[in-house]
Amino acid sequence: MTRKALTYVEIDVDYCANTYGVLPCEAELGVTGDHKCFNTLRTCQDIGNFVNQPVTLRFAIDTAYLPKDIECIPNIVGVSYTPAVLSLGENLGQRATLQVQFKDHKHSDTGPGFDKYWSERPYDPFKQGTMWGKFRARQPYLQGRPIRLIRGFLGQQLSEMETRHFVIDSFDGPTPDGKYTIVAKDPVKLADDDRSQAPRLSDGALVSSISAGATSATLGPSGIGDAQYPSSGWVAIGGEEICAFTRSGDNLTLTRGQLGTTAVAHDAGDRVQLVLRYEAETPATIIYDLLVNYAGVDPSYIDLQTWEDEVSTHLGRLYTRTIAEPTGVNKLISEIIEQAALVVWWDDVAQKFRLRVLRQIGTDAERFTMDNIVAGSLKVREQPDKRLSQVWTYYGQRNPLERDGPDNYRSALATVDLETQSFYGSSAIRKIYGNWIPALASQVAERLNDILLSRFKDPPRRFTFEVFRTEGGVVPQLGEGYRLQFWQIQNDLGEPDDIPIQIVKLVPLPDRFQIEAEELQFGNLAPVDLINRVITIDSSYYNFDLKQVHDSIYPPLTDDDVANGANITVIVAENVKVGSTSTSRPAFRVGTQGSDWPVGLPIYIENRGRIQGRGGDGGYFAAGRPGGTALHTRHPITLKNQNGQIWGGGGGGGSTIYEKSAWMGGGGAGNLPGVGGSGANPATETSGGWHPWAGDGGGPGQNGTAQVGSVAFYSGGAAGRSIDGISFVTSDGPIGDRRGPTAN
Repeated sequence: MTRKALTYVEIDVDYCANTYGVLPCEAELGVTGDHKCFNTLRTCQDIGNFVNQPVTLRFAIDTAYLPKDIECIPNIVGVSYTPAVLSLGENLGQRATLQVQFKDHKHSDTGPGFDKYWSERPYDPFKQGTMWGKFRARQPYLQGRPIRLIRGFLGQQLSEMETRHFVIDSFDGPTPDGKYTIVAKDPVKLADDDRSQAPRLSDGALVSSISAGATSATLGPSGIGDAQYPSSGWVAIGGEEICAFTRSGDNLTLTRGQLGTTAVAHDAGDRVQLVLRYEAETPATIIYDLLVNYAGVDPSYIDLQTWEDEVSTHLGRLYTRTIAEPTGVNKLISEIIEQAALVVWWDDVAQKFRLRVLRQIGTDAERFTMDNIVAGSLKVREQPDKRLSQVWTYYGQRNPLERDGPDNYRSALATVDLETQSFYGSSAIRKIYGNWIPALASQVAERLNDILLSRFKDPPRRFTFEVFRTEGGVVPQLGEGYRLQFWQIQNDLGEPDDIPIQIVKLVPLPDRFQIEAEELQFGNLAPVDLINRVITIDSSYYNFDLKQVHDSIYPPLTDDDVANGANITVIVAENVKVGSTSTSRPAFRVGTQGSDWPVGLPIYIENRGRIQGRGGDGGYFAAGRPGGTALHTRHPITLKNQNGQIWGGGGGGGSTIYEKSAWMGGGGAGNLPGVGGSGANPATETSGGWHPWAGDGGGPGQNGTAQVGSVAFYSGGAAGRSIDGISFVTSDGPIGDRRGPTAN
């Protein structure tokens, strides 16, 4: 049976919470305007008291089956969605684009976000003008406002539908044929060089000339110091010299000729530009600052801690840069993406910016194979222009006011693969001006060269294919790493090869996904840090086995490693759920001391999300099944769970028998809930399933029940353990939300 598709678009528009002429609004008819406003910025007559209370307008593609319980205006003519294309270790890639075309029509001007005072107007709003014509006159400041594409099926609640988030880039219309069009981009658009610059242009200039030896200067025009300059920092004077400064009012005290520049004389009127400097910072911190403080990205779009965990785990390098003139944020971020070997993209479903360090894709990654790739859809494209045999990285920038070039860097490192170069018969050289790589940081340059050469000594292939949406199948995620195994991609023995890939483009369709991915081989690239080993679980995971996961990322630990200070930190990120597919397997297994792990190995677990056992199935002619364990360990661990949840699975409800007919009990609560009998209300993550004629499943960490008083009944299943091995656990702070019994 074909499911009936629904498409909605939501726009958040600015709207004033005040009422015209009622304090704090001081607008007055005949004084501030000849008619009342429409509570929008464009029509406001008392802008100083505008109190923004954004309103969401919802529109839909009109269908005969459009549900009446989801309020909307059904005037969408068409929707076009072009997904983002990621650029691995090169730049910010291509933006995702949403284009929505609406039909213009008469409108009553009533409802949230429209005219508060329609009944007071001397005209009939339905007969005067059109909806989008009036909207364009009242809401011209749409650029940068949120817009959402919501797609789902009849029968779903709006919250259950797939929602993709964008910001409005432009609009057009209404046209003579009655069309109004909005074009939106993903929020990466905010970083484009024509939208955002870092540092911002400074308006101050020298009031009078200064000599090369002067240690003070005065800014003009009067008052500019307090308006635009901090109490201390760095300035570039006349585009020739960088000085450290402290400030009092418009007066600067200068330390001359800093950061590779030379003190020179300056004339009155020479501009005084604030300098932006990052010193020994992680790429996560730098990119966050550029996006939030210079591109105006909402900080809630970035999980900075997850970013920091990512670069700490897989990069372990710090970066420095002096930016002496306003420079496009896109350019700056693209440079550090290249020099730190990163990929950054907008997740339009989760409404988050993602950051990932390019790295090996484990052999245990999910696979696309002949079993799940749509027949005939796989295409392979060679990319010979991407081959590299030599990487030359210049680093240690001399003077941030001079143009990039070999002479402006203190050091250079060339990494050459002569063997592979001889095989191909020619060299292929990439030069990188590492303006983010500080002086003396040879290992940072070496790491970059090694990553690039290991990736591109053989040019990576590009793959396009499709996979169906199937229950329990692989759900591809943009930017994530997978393995690809297919008969037409063969090794030298003629066997299907096993290729690591990273998805760079993902088109979600109602029944399938269209995927574009790039081969991501890294050869024998050395790991970053084998002492402080951090594993971050940043997306939902089943049957987490720490030993198995650790060994897919790092070499196995030895007693010598422990003696040298090796340790493991596992972070379950906020909103991430670690569950289990079976009550016989814990959701999170640490392992056994002396067997899985060397004796004395410190293991620290910080749970910011939820670890939850599977729910027990309801009994059938039997007692309810017990719930599964959340966390299991036989190795000493330190556990921080202050803001996390550790929940055992709920026990299943017991069966009952009426006149030789048996009723299966309800399932227990779990990350994967237990199965209940026919007629039972299904269990969820947070509640057990109940049954009108049998026992109920238990909630998280609770026993299932029996229906006492029935002709015959069976007991409920036992609650799953929150922690099995509590004697091996040392708590770091409060125990947090822990549900279910513990055992030693």
